[in-house]
Amino acid sequence: MSVSLRDAKASAEDRRWIQAVYPEYLEELSRLTHSGTGVFPVYGEHGPREDELLARWFRDDRSHPLLILDGGRAAGFALVARPLVPPRSAADAEFRMAEFYVRNTHRRRGIGRAAAELIFSRFAGRWEVAEALANADAVSFWRRVVAAYTRGRYEERVASDEVRQRFTSSNTPWLGRT
Repeated sequence: MSVSLRDAKASAEDRRWIQAVYPEYLEELSRLTHSGTGVFPVYGEHGPREDELLARWFRDDRSHPLLILDGGRAAGFALVARPLVPPRSAADAEFRMAEFYVRNTHRRRGIGRAAAELIFSRFAGRWEVAEALANADAVSFWRRVVAAYTRGRYEERVASDEVRQRFTSSNTPWLGRT
């Protein structure tokens, strides 16, 4: 397994791949949360809104769409977002994992974990990762990944049907981390 990331803004092909896979991602989220409306609508429920949302990813300086690669082949995508307003205090997050998806055929092999660690190190600073409480698989995944990456040095809060992990990342890998 050789996991890497690529800036999707740099490639029209990467953008098309994300656009093609995005409906699959939304459909999975709507099934996992047992909701066809609200936080994770069924793809197409809001007409062209999805296309505009994706277009924003690629033109907004505060958004960083990334392609997750497994052995050089597209396996998923992530969207790292920076806040509209600069952080006001040292406790405010500088980065947020806005979207994260690894296709089913690439799961359960450590690709998501490795990609998340690469992302956290690439964007060193104060982070927030949030999951819908109803998405038990995502909650379990992020708890494991964040706990391992930070060696348990993170805060977690559950409120408004969301689980949020907050921590600080570094672009220096932890020495001796396995």
